[in-house]
Amino acid sequence: MGLEPGYAAGIISGSYTVTAVMGVAQSAVSSGAFVPPAGMSADQVSANIAAGYAISYVLSTVLIILLIKYLPSMFGIDPVKAGKDAEKEFSSGDDNEKLPSTFGFSDVGVLPIDVRAYKVTHEELVGQSVQDLYKRFPDAVVLKVVRGDDVLDASNNPILQLGDVIGVRGEYSALIKEGEADIGNEVDEPRARNVDIEVADIHVGKSEHAGKTVAQLHSEVGFGVYFKALFRQGHQQPLLPQTTVEVGDVVRIAGSQWCVEQTASQLNSVPIVESTVTETFYLATALLVGYVFGHLSVTVAGIPFALGTSAGCMLTGIVFSFLRTRNPAFGGPMSEGARSFLQDIGLNLFVAVLAATVGPKILASFQGIIVIKIALLGVTAALVPPLLAWLYGLYIRKMNPAILAGACAGGRNSTPAMKGAQDATQSDMPAIGYPVPYALTSVLVLILGYIAMVIS
Repeated sequence: MGLEPGYAAGIISGSYTVTAVMGVAQSAVSSGAFVPPAGMSADQVSANIAAGYAISYVLSTVLIILLIKYLPSMFGIDPVKAGKDAEKEFSSGDDNEKLPSTFGFSDVGVLPIDVRAYKVTHEELVGQSVQDLYKRFPDAVVLKVVRGDDVLDASNNPILQLGDVIGVRGEYSALIKEGEADIGNEVDEPRARNVDIEVADIHVGKSEHAGKTVAQLHSEVGFGVYFKALFRQGHQQPLLPQTTVEVGDVVRIAGSQWCVEQTASQLNSVPIVESTVTETFYLATALLVGYVFGHLSVTVAGIPFALGTSAGCMLTGIVFSFLRTRNPAFGGPMSEGARSFLQDIGLNLFVAVLAATVGPKILASFQGIIVIKIALLGVTAALVPPLLAWLYGLYIRKMNPAILAGACAGGRNSTPAMKGAQDATQSDMPAIGYPVPYALTSVLVLILGYIAMVIS
């Protein structure tokens, strides 16, 4: 279409709504991988990049949301029914838990357990320690003992006396059926039920408990905790009594802090909990590796190729994230607020500095029908590929429309479009199809955006 160098990379960046493509295109200019033609300055090329991005980004951001949201209806598909069908197909009978070290993994949610207070009136319990009782009744754990004005914690392994009020944690059904029959009358004693619950991920290290079933593990090391989920190699496993726990698995448990720490210690590990504290060492290491890797250059046919800082950091970030879901201690959980801040401040500063540097020349890029050409290319690049992906997935691969809509949104790196699909289907299932296309596209579009800048 006769556009000057720089527009292509800007349109790619805007149509994919991936601002980082502008970064790799700019690095190609500044590193000398792209040499401006005679009579054209590097600043003018940067202005063209920004101009192509600005127009295509605005149009793509709005239109991709509308396309993804209404794709099922356009093809005569009931989006709500598609969402329900996907939920039924992917349901395993258990709630799907978030992967280790991902945002929200420590949410307690609704647990099928409770803490109730009972007065010890049965003589056979007198003289028994809390640990002794756990060995006999692993499904009903004594966490608090109230004796007059004293409140004894289970960590002290107190001996029960007649008339004690004990706080027992267990599943609802067990407490309702067997509580008063085996212990005594249920009483209203808040001090016995005052137990804080936290959720933690525990990486199973080289421990003598590895290789045992979930039931055996809970009876041996699960004092006071509830097993919520089990992950192996980043994939959630069925949490059944006979499921074997292997070295390297991640067990998600819920319980009081002392119980969680005790369980982790016996599994030769440390509990990982979500907090507002962000682990910076591994983040800094990933950035350093990505920076070095991105600046490695390979010359092909006389043209130097390098990923650049943006693509290098993206690739190492994916690798570190992959490793962290398999061992949550590797990098630790990141606060969503900190993650969002780092992402937004980095991109915003980049765009602001670029605009301040080449802003006066951007207006010069809008000449004649250039704006119309950019708009046409940007809209075409934003909408045609996901439409083709939709047709292929629907008619060739026979994919569920709700999940397919999420995949199409991921292929365009548009989280708002995925949210639109969730709104249309009244289901969270589009999120299942979103991550893999998003990750692949994020890497490929950076590499291809760099190449587009170099060959222009």
